[in-house]
Amino acid sequence: MLKLTHSFCRYTRLTCESVSYSTIVGDLKRARGNTCFSWKSSQLLSPLILSNIQLRLMPNITKRFRINNSYVNANATKIHKQMNNSTHPSVSNYFDESQFEISSDSSSSRKRRADSDSDDQKSCDIPTNFRIWETVGKKSACYEGFSFRVVSYNVLAQYLLECHPYLYTGCGLRNLKWKIRAARIYDEILSLSPDIFCLQEVQVSHLDSFYRKFEALGYCGVFKQKTGQRQDGCAIYFKRSLFEMQDHVSVEYYQPEMPILNRDNIGLMVKLSPKCTPNTPIVVATTHLLYNPKRTDVRLAQMQVLLAEIDRFAYINDGKESNYLPIILTGDLNSTPDSAVVKLLDKGYVSAEPFRDNSDWKKIGVTDNCQHLSVYLNRQRGIATDFSMTKIYNSDYTAGSSDVTTDTQNHKELFNSGDLAYPLNLKSVYHKVKVNGHFEATTFQDYWVTVDYIYFSGFNSLKLVERLRLPTVTECEVLGKLPNNRFGSDHLALAATFELQCVKSSL
Repeated sequence: MLKLTHSFCRYTRLTCESVSYSTIVGDLKRARGNTCFSWKSSQLLSPLILSNIQLRLMPNITKRFRINNSYVNANATKIHKQMNNSTHPSVSNYFDESQFEISSDSSSSRKRRADSDSDDQKSCDIPTNFRIWETVGKKSACYEGFSFRVVSYNVLAQYLLECHPYLYTGCGLRNLKWKIRAARIYDEILSLSPDIFCLQEVQVSHLDSFYRKFEALGYCGVFKQKTGQRQDGCAIYFKRSLFEMQDHVSVEYYQPEMPILNRDNIGLMVKLSPKCTPNTPIVVATTHLLYNPKRTDVRLAQMQVLLAEIDRFAYINDGKESNYLPIILTGDLNSTPDSAVVKLLDKGYVSAEPFRDNSDWKKIGVTDNCQHLSVYLNRQRGIATDFSMTKIYNSDYTAGSSDVTTDTQNHKELFNSGDLAYPLNLKSVYHKVKVNGHFEATTFQDYWVTVDYIYFSGFNSLKLVERLRLPTVTECEVLGKLPNNRFGSDHLALAATFELQCVKSSL
C-alpha cells in the first residue's frame, strides 16, 4: 500500500463537492441584540476535474453529504436569491449529523469531559502543568489602564478534516465528529476567559449554528472568508462590554497582477477602543498563511502585504504627534521559527532574495519596507492614506485602485531590492525555545513544531504580563494525534494577558 507523508497529504487538495458557495463580509454594523455580523452572499458553481485518487474517494464521500437550507443572516433585510429550489448543496458533517448543543446546566462541560474519558480511543494522560499560566515580568502595582486577554486558535474547519480524513487516522472516529469537537473547542475557549479571541479555519456553514453562540455570551465578531471557493476564513471576537470597534479591514493575498500572490489566504484586523480608556485604541490582526511547506516565497510575500496594511491601519497622526497604535498580531503562519517569515517578524529584516520570482512589487505599490508607497509619500506631506489610495486589490471594497496614479517609477529604489524590513517593532509572546533548549510546539506536521504565533508592539503602552504555557516537543508526545479526547483541534491554542497603559492626550 502506498504511504503518503503528512506534508504530501496536506498539500494534496481533494475537493469534496463540485458545488460550493462563497460568503463575503460586508459592512459590519453595530450589534443589535446578539447579532454582530452583516453579510453579502454570493453563490458560485465551479467545474471540478478529478484525479484518479479523487474518483476512487468521491463515491464514499459524496454519499454522506446532505442538502442543507441556505444560510440566511438574521440581520439581513432581504433574502438573497437562492439556487436549486431554495436550497444549495453544502458540505455536511458525515462523521456526525447532529447539531452542537450547549446546556444551560453548569455541569455540562464537566459531563463532556467525563464522556471524553470513556472515548473509544485510549485517554491521554496529560501532566497537570501541561498548559499553565506563566508570569512574564511583573504586573504594574499602579497604572492607569486595564488588563485584557487575547487568545489565538486554529480550530480546524470540519470540511477540511472531511476532505482529508487520511490525515487523522488514529485519532478515534468519535474525536473527529463535529458535535464532539465543537463542544471541546467551546469549552476550551471559555476556560481561557478571553476578552479578545482570534480564530483561523472558521467554517462558513458553522457561523450561525456554532460561532453565534459566543455572541449570546457578550462577544461581537468580525469574519473574513478566504477568497476563491474556500469555505473557511478568519474571525476576531471581542467583548462588547469592554470594547467599541472603531474600524475593521480585511486583507486579500490574491493579487491578480502578482504571480507570487495567487493564493486564496486572507488576513483580518480590527481597531478597538477600550471603553474605560477610549483615547487608547488598539489594533488586533489575525491571519492564516499558505500551508505548502515548499512555498516560503508565497508566505513571505503574503506577510509583506499584511504588514503593509497593518502599517497603514495602525498609524495615527493627531497633528501634535505621530505614532503607531498598540498592535497585536496573531495567527497560523504555517512557518517554523527558523523560517524567513518568522525571522522578518523577530528581527525586523530578512534577506528575501532566495524567495523572489519575477513579480514586480511596483504593480501593487508595496515597498521593501512593507509599506504602501502612497502611505510613505503621504506621511511626508502630512496626509492620511485610506484604502482607495493604495494599489492592492480587495474584493470587499467597491472603490477600485486602478485610478491610483502614484509614480512608482520615480521611486524604483524602494522596490524589488532583495531585502525586506518593516518598522512596527513587533515582539513574540513566546520564545519558541525553552531555557533548557527544548523547542515549543503548537501542532503536528510530520513532527511536532511551532507554526502559530502571537506578536505585540514592543515600543509603546502595551505590556505583556502573562502567557499560556506551550508544551515542548517531547511533552507533546503524550498527546498522540490531534484532535483527541481532550483537544478539539489539531492545533493548540495560544493565549496572553496584556496591560494597556492609558494615554491621556486625545487622538
